[in-house]
Amino acid sequence: MLNINRIVKVQVNAMNGQLIVEADSEQLSFPRLFVNDVPVNNIMMIKGKGFPEIDSDVGVYVIAYMKNGDRVQYVGRVKMSLDNQLNVQIRDDYGTLMEERRRFFKVQSDIKCVISGVERDGTLYEYDIPIISRIKNLSIGGVFIEGTDPPFCKDDLLLINFKVTEDVVGAMAKVLRLQLDADGGLLGYGCEFANVDQRQEGLLAKSVYEIQLKQRQLQREKEYKKSEGEKRVKGF
Repeated sequence: MLNINRIVKVQVNAMNGQLIVEADSEQLSFPRLFVNDVPVNNIMMIKGKGFPEIDSDVGVYVIAYMKNGDRVQYVGRVKMSLDNQLNVQIRDDYGTLMEERRRFFKVQSDIKCVISGVERDGTLYEYDIPIISRIKNLSIGGVFIEGTDPPFCKDDLLLINFKVTEDVVGAMAKVLRLQLDADGGLLGYGCEFANVDQRQEGLLAKSVYEIQLKQRQLQREKEYKKSEGEKRVKGF
């Protein structure tokens, strides 16, 4: 059975690829149900509202977005479809790992971070006064941090702390590259997390998903305002 604790969200798509339902892990469960008097535990129950109604036994694809950045696709069949609930029986014993151009989905952000030290050439240097910077994009696998004074070097390990939702993530981030502007000025550091545990990975996955949702909502609002403006210009 799929482990909900490792899922960020799922998408249920029609066989032609059209999205039917998208839901985060808090909307999912795998209750023990009976199908033809036989107990089963591979029916994914999705709770929500405004769901489209789908005929029973219609085939669908279920794509699970995992906390480690993978997307895994399963074949399923609709077992119950209501306005506020969708039950899908899935072949969770066989999933197809979908190819990714980028292993970890990255979102733009503006999160304050505190750098309390750096490990360089095997020696740890802790700062009496931490360096304050900003995380300008975030993924489960790493961060892009604004340039600092003094600057860091490639392969430095940074001790960083930053807030995700109401929790603080403390991690080591390895500097993979220094990003410069056209004039050679330092823009920031592309970093990879070196020691994120499962709890922190879950927090990061949730944060990335929530930022993505907010960005989509802002984009929809922008498109709606543009559409309404065009209607007024045309006199509708």
